[in-house]
Amino acid sequence: MKRTDVIVIGGGAMGCATAWQLARRGASVRLIEQYAIGHELGSSHGYSRIIRRAYFEHPDYVPLVDRAYELWRELESATGETLLKITGIVEMGSPEGPLLKGSGLSCREHRIPHEILSAAQIRKRFPQFEVPLWMSGIWQKDAGILAVERCLLAMRSEAKKLGAEINEEEEVLSIDPGRGKCGMSVRTRRGTYSANAAVVCAGPWTVRMLSELNLPLIVTRQAMGFYKPLKRELFELGTFPLFLMEVGGHNFYGFPFFGIDAMKVAHHHGGQIVSADTVDRNFNREDDTLLREYLESYIPQAAGPLTLGKVCLYTCTPDMDFILDLHPRHKNIAIAAGFSGHGFKFATTVGEVMADLATRGKTDLPVRRFTLGRFAR
Repeated sequence: MKRTDVIVIGGGAMGCATAWQLARRGASVRLIEQYAIGHELGSSHGYSRIIRRAYFEHPDYVPLVDRAYELWRELESATGETLLKITGIVEMGSPEGPLLKGSGLSCREHRIPHEILSAAQIRKRFPQFEVPLWMSGIWQKDAGILAVERCLLAMRSEAKKLGAEINEEEEVLSIDPGRGKCGMSVRTRRGTYSANAAVVCAGPWTVRMLSELNLPLIVTRQAMGFYKPLKRELFELGTFPLFLMEVGGHNFYGFPFFGIDAMKVAHHHGGQIVSADTVDRNFNREDDTLLREYLESYIPQAAGPLTLGKVCLYTCTPDMDFILDLHPRHKNIAIAAGFSGHGFKFATTVGEVMADLATRGKTDLPVRRFTLGRFAR
């Protein structure tokens, strides 16, 4: 079998984006995914994801998310799909809490247009929220919703159209980095494939795939609920904004109606530490109670019947920043991991970074924050 330029392991958001970016450059690429692309066993499902510029996690992310906006639009243009809908986002919490302080810092450092709102102004503009007087908010008009499954399938489709080989329902068993100019190989349950380089984008299965590195990753179980509001008209797309709220040491986020006839709400972080192979994927009574109690307290008109509940996985690093780097001993293996529950929006940019690392061994994009060496330090 002819040697491929790059094998991409994992067909979630990061793997499909990497395959697309490599194929755009004319590289021969093989994407290997252990399930059918678009499955619900990892982190790339659930109808919707937020994309936002007011990035509370750190200002370093803003140039990367700005590039991601450009690339999502390029993907839309290439495929004719509508993938990104701009809605705006209101972020709410204590003025001294990490959410508002971090978002404000990113807005100031990168001159992002935004508005500071008092609790009274939040209630007036968005009467769906019952926020206490001590809360403040930041409104950022450029935020939007990514149609997660459509994004994934669009990247897969475009990669395949540009010549990528897509191997689905094929589990990878091992990676042999090879020696010298012999290239490397990837062994699956169906056979062995050779390549010049590999990119590992295995999400919650990364630790198992790269067990020799003992990566500092944990996987957590996160629940999302879809509720039928008591007053539907208050939560339609165009009426209700995206939101993030920090309250009582917890972060909650949510969406208007999008992709499903219900309003979506979820708890950000704090889930049970699990294994991707043994996690309970059933949305249970405790999940519903956590989300319903939040809605009843802060968005009471949304606390109607549960329409659907889903479980997804976060793969988290100790500092909640990503890993985008070359293998420390085998420079023909690039690693994208640890997206810590806030990575999907960056998938198109991550694809560029991984394509750079796999073909050039370096990237010009600003990713020094995401090296593996920071854990050794």
